[in-house]
Amino acid sequence: MDNTKKKSTGKRIALIIVCVVLALILLLMIGGSIWVNSVLNRLNRPEDVTLPDEEIENILNETDPVEEDFTGEIVDPEDIQMPDAPADEIETADHIINILLIGQDRRENQGRQRSDAMILCTINTENKTLVMTSFLRDLYVQLPQWNGKSYQDNRLNTTYAIGGMGMLDECLKQNFGVQVDHNIEVDFSGFEDIIDLVGGVDIELTAAEAGKVGGGAKAGMNHLNGEQALNYARIRKLDSDFGRTNRQRKVLTALLAQAKHMSLTQMNNLVNGIIPLITTDMSNGDILGYVMEFFPLLSDLEVTTQYIPAEGTYQGASVRGMSVLIPDMEANRQILRDTIG
Repeated sequence: MDNTKKKSTGKRIALIIVCVVLALILLLMIGGSIWVNSVLNRLNRPEDVTLPDEEIENILNETDPVEEDFTGEIVDPEDIQMPDAPADEIETADHIINILLIGQDRRENQGRQRSDAMILCTINTENKTLVMTSFLRDLYVQLPQWNGKSYQDNRLNTTYAIGGMGMLDECLKQNFGVQVDHNIEVDFSGFEDIIDLVGGVDIELTAAEAGKVGGGAKAGMNHLNGEQALNYARIRKLDSDFGRTNRQRKVLTALLAQAKHMSLTQMNNLVNGIIPLITTDMSNGDILGYVMEFFPLLSDLEVTTQYIPAEGTYQGASVRGMSVLIPDMEANRQILRDTIG
């Protein structure tokens, strides 16, 4: 497969991801039933919105200009081999929970947008592990039928814009066999304040990265404030899109490490700061149950990360004017069976 440098139009993906992970940390740390319910009642719940046909067509037909240094192929969609049948569902157990974290770049007064970030958090309470699987937004997949309509193959992130959490969950199930238990969605706003609320994050930088981060950052280990962390998360021209996702995972790991040492005051400030940014399909009862189950694991939780498509299992290409990643579907299905099943 061609490990092609891809066009990156989602420079805000990193801040969305960080906000989403902080949302998960929040849900793990809340305690005290009266206070909890008063806090959780401020969460946003997903709206069942059906888009007009014209708007759906605009989403499906969006194209990208081909960059001058593009070295991938221009592929006829008829030449792409897609599986004839949906993926077999990945077998799990009662002690394994899949929570999908969704980030979108929605501006004020806008409706639902494409999902710029999709991270599946697979929590195994028996083994005390958390596997964070990033599904890249430009994955070329089979779109599921939705509201009685069929759709042509397209990018994964279109499903959230068209059908919200339900359609995105169904798309992951159909293409990869993933059964999503619950969803959490967060906008990217407030990123800098949230990083500052947790006291900043420790990140090791290369000399090139330090030059992009600014604020006196140097090669080596740095303690980044919110503005610097935002600059780091936005870096996209030093290498490939996969290099950027690696930086995103470093930020996530640093945030989780910092959260383990937060004071009660910091936790309270974090909760108050991030709650208005969260939309979830979990009930208050679901959340309280997960808190009771996950909170004792937090200090010992072993965190690993991965991305789909995995290295060497995709082709960077242009299809119908779209910059996409064409995955080796069976190879990626097997990776998921081996890591989250």
